[in-house]
Amino acid sequence: MIDALGSNLEKGATYSSIVSVRMHEKDGLADADARSRFALIVPHFQRAVSIGRLFDQNRATQAVLTQTLDSVTAAVFLVGPNGRLAFTNAPGRAMLDEAALLTERNGTLFAVALDAQRALREALVAAENGNMPTDSGGSIPLGTSQGRWFANVLPLTSGDRRRTGALHSAVAAVFVRKASPASPPPLEALAKLYRLTASEVRLIDAVMRVSGIKALAELLGLTQATVKTHLHNVFRKTGTARQSELVKLIAGFDRSERP
Repeated sequence: MIDALGSNLEKGATYSSIVSVRMHEKDGLADADARSRFALIVPHFQRAVSIGRLFDQNRATQAVLTQTLDSVTAAVFLVGPNGRLAFTNAPGRAMLDEAALLTERNGTLFAVALDAQRALREALVAAENGNMPTDSGGSIPLGTSQGRWFANVLPLTSGDRRRTGALHSAVAAVFVRKASPASPPPLEALAKLYRLTASEVRLIDAVMRVSGIKALAELLGLTQATVKTHLHNVFRKTGTARQSELVKLIAGFDRSERP
C-alpha cells in the first residue's frame, strides 16, 4: 500500500465510522480522477449507515414497546388493515388460546359472539379510515358468560399514536378488560351492540331504576302503550323476554332461562 483515500461517515460522542480505499503500489498514488470517484460513493455509504442506525433505533424502540405491553395486565392487540393481527401481548395470547371471547382466524382478530364481532369490525374499519375520534374508547361488550368483558378500540392513525402504530404497521389498538359487576355497562356500548334507538336506550336506563309498565311510563313521561312498544323492541333486539332478564343482561349476569 502506498496511498489511501478516506472519509468520515458519522461521528458521535462514543463512536465514529470511516470508509477508506487503499491504493496498491501497482496502482500508484491516488489521482484527481480516483478522488472524484471516491467522492461520488461516499454519500451512498453515509446514507447506508444512517438507514442502518435508524433500523437499529426502531428495533430497540419496538423491543421496549413489546416489553412494556407484555407487562400490561389487560389484553392488548395491535391490529393492522382488515383486522390483521400485528402484535399481541402475553395476556392477549392467553385470551386467544382460550378462544372464549376473542379468537384468531388466518391471522385476523375475531370476536366469538356475532354481535360483538360486528361491532368490533365496524370500530376497526372506522379507526382505519380515520372516522373514529382519536379519544373515542370504542367500548364493545364481548360477552357475559364469564363476567362482563369489554373491548376498547384506540385509533393509531394520528398524532403521537401514529409512531406506535408504525412500529407494527398497526392502525388500531384493542384493549380488552373485565368490568366490575357492580356497575352496568355504558349505555352507548349497549346501543352499539344491539342497535338500540335513543328512545330504547332511555327505556333501558329507566328499567335500571324502576320496574313495571306503569312506573316506567311515569318516569319517562310516556303512555303505557308506548312503553310496551319500546320494551317489546328491546326484548327482541337483546334476546330477553322479561324486565328481570333485561336487568340481568345489563348488570352483566347470565341471562335467566326462559319459561
